[in-house]
Amino acid sequence: MHSGIECLPCAIRQCRQIVKMVGGNEELERKAVERAGAVAKGLSLDEPPSTYTSRILLAVMSLLDSSDPFKQMKAEQNRAARPVAEKADREIAESPEPLKTALMLAAAGNVIDPGPRHSFSIDDALKELQFAHDDSDMLIERLDHSKRIMYILDNSGEVMFDILVLKRLPKADLVIVARPGPILNDVTVNEAKELGLEEFGRVIGTGSQFLGVDLATVSDEFRKVYENADVVIAKGHANFESLVGRGRDGFFVLTAKCELVAEPLGVKLGESACFYSEGSSAEPLNPSF
Repeated sequence: MHSGIECLPCAIRQCRQIVKMVGGNEELERKAVERAGAVAKGLSLDEPPSTYTSRILLAVMSLLDSSDPFKQMKAEQNRAARPVAEKADREIAESPEPLKTALMLAAAGNVIDPGPRHSFSIDDALKELQFAHDDSDMLIERLDHSKRIMYILDNSGEVMFDILVLKRLPKADLVIVARPGPILNDVTVNEAKELGLEEFGRVIGTGSQFLGVDLATVSDEFRKVYENADVVIAKGHANFESLVGRGRDGFFVLTAKCELVAEPLGVKLGESACFYSEGSSAEPLNPSF
């Protein structure tokens, strides 16, 4: 999908938030906004929002002394989400459709995100467990016949609800994907391993600094697993923005937190979706741009 004109003010707002998180003064905030504007002048809205935003965020982060401004926030998000997810885990045992319920909980957990302009309550999301767009039956049927599964993580905090899904996936060769290094509150490879996710499958990185999955800059390791997986499950906005309708098919589990994402999902702001995309045979898996 393409970026929209609303992506620039959203990216600038996130840059200002990052400066404040590292205790930056007004002068540093001014420099960050100027850098963001200068970088944006050379960007194209034809890029996915995840790529467009990443280019701006990475340029601004180079101005800071901290390589991981969200480190403390990520730890706090995981600590806060853990008991909620553990309680939900016990409740799933009573569900007639445990995997589907776990997927709904994982989508609800996607609201734990400091990035979007709109804010949503995890408590409210957990009370409204349903998919406004629901391809989960198709996903579960596909999983039952799959030997190779890829699960692409998104945010910290949210990852505690992803565990509810990971532990209920059918027995298969499972590869769990995280970011190779810090950007916003996304889960990194090291953090995923520290949380014990290797118990469920092999943990790898995308090989790219960008949010989501930038197919032009991912590693050969990621690309090989991605292309050969029987089922790909991708969590959150950035993964949806960067992968939907491109190359291969996949399932996207998320909550719509901005209009640009809500529209192609066919849902309202704050609603969750398990969305299947057929991909596009016209879109190469190995783009040269």
